[in-house]
Amino acid sequence: MKKATIIFGSTTGNTEAVANKIAETMQGYDVQVVYVTDVKDDSVVAESDLVLYGCSTMGLGELQEDFIPYYQDRMTPALLKGKNVAVFGLGDKENYEDYFCWAADILSKKVTECGGNLVCPVLKVDGEPEDNTDAVVAWASGL
Repeated sequence: MKKATIIFGSTTGNTEAVANKIAETMQGYDVQVVYVTDVKDDSVVAESDLVLYGCSTMGLGELQEDFIPYYQDRMTPALLKGKNVAVFGLGDKENYEDYFCWAADILSKKVTECGGNLVCPVLKVDGEPEDNTDAVVAWASGL
C-alpha cells in the first residue's frame, strides 16, 4: 500500500481537524498525520509516496508560527525534488479577503520552487472545518 504523510500546523485545532478528515477519507494509502513541530527528521517525507502540507493563514497572509521553522529549514530541493505533494489551508475570507489562504499559496509556491510535484489544486477552507466537510472529503477523495 502507498504511504502518505500529512504534516500540519495548527493553533486552534482547525487545521488538525481538516488533516484528520483528509486522512480518514483517503483511499489506497496508509496515512499518518504529524504535527509540524513533531517532525524531527526528513525520513517521514522521504519514505512517503505523497506528502500533504496544511497550514492556516495568520495575520495578514502569514504562515502559522509553528510552521515557519519547518518551512525555512526543512522544505528544500533535496527533500522535495520529484516528491508528490498536495497542499491545503484554512482562512477567513469574510474578515481577511485580501489574504485568504495565503499560507497555502506560500507553501505550494515553495513546493514548486523546490521541484516538488503538486498533484492537485490547493484546497482552501473558509471558516470552520465542519462547515466545509463536503469540500474536504471531495478533495481528499481525489488524491
